[in-house]
Amino acid sequence: MCRFMNTSIVVVHGATGTQGAPVVRRLLSAGHRVRAAVRDTSTADLPTGAEPVFADLSVPESLTHAYAGADAVIVQLPLVFAADAAVPQAEAVLAALKGGAVPRAVLNTGGPTPSAPTGVPFVDARVLLATELPGVVDTATVLAPAFTYMENLAAPWSLPRVAAGEAAYPLPAELPVPWLALDDLADVVAGLVTDPAPPPVRIAAGPQSLTGHQVAAELAAALGREVRWRTVEPEEYERMLAPFTGAETAAGIAAAYTPPPPGTPPPPAPDPAVIATGTTTLREWATRQDWHL
Repeated sequence: MCRFMNTSIVVVHGATGTQGAPVVRRLLSAGHRVRAAVRDTSTADLPTGAEPVFADLSVPESLTHAYAGADAVIVQLPLVFAADAAVPQAEAVLAALKGGAVPRAVLNTGGPTPSAPTGVPFVDARVLLATELPGVVDTATVLAPAFTYMENLAAPWSLPRVAAGEAAYPLPAELPVPWLALDDLADVVAGLVTDPAPPPVRIAAGPQSLTGHQVAAELAAALGREVRWRTVEPEEYERMLAPFTGAETAAGIAAAYTPPPPGTPPPPAPDPAVIATGTTTLREWATRQDWHL
């Protein structure tokens, strides 16, 4: 029987990260007790009120301890691309969830995820969790953000360029994309914890589908100066990221933007009923950012 209550004990992976920290804040504001699953319990980066608990994805027994007595676990796997690490991390999460009899789990895949393994460990770890979660918890939801995040435009590798008048990104200028704010994503995650009957699949998307040139226009309106869009190749984006993320992570992220082979059919359109649409527009988000160097 599910232990779900309006006020629950929720374990959050990636609690100090750009996606996890807003989730922690949302859960705390809703009155939940949050255990921040971290490798360093002395970290000062946690939102006030979160309880740090040691959890190392390469140490399965630490996950079992972290999950003990929890009502829900928010799983957000790190950006790990090594063949000998990504899938074992997913396996450790599944074993700990099953062993701890955790009733509810939300998997944030971080982006669109295929239905079958691809041979890329980073992707296959998420496919494994998405496939197996319903069999190890009473209530499981796979959350897949629709495409990309507004925060990428203000990340260290992008902010100086945008501030100088150029939004450089590995997407075609004519492609409409529902850019999503991470605060809106956090709202969706927190809502899945409190929903008495959450869906098995949820897709998070921004309120507007914008082409690259429309993105540049919204940024220009927020910054009060001209901004132009420039589509970059994945290889150039990798070089932009590498000084900040390291070579392996940069290569892995850039590979996600590699176009499919010619003739590849587009993925099927999602069921509108499973889409959770955020409320933050790109212009609203950009107006709140500090674009000074």
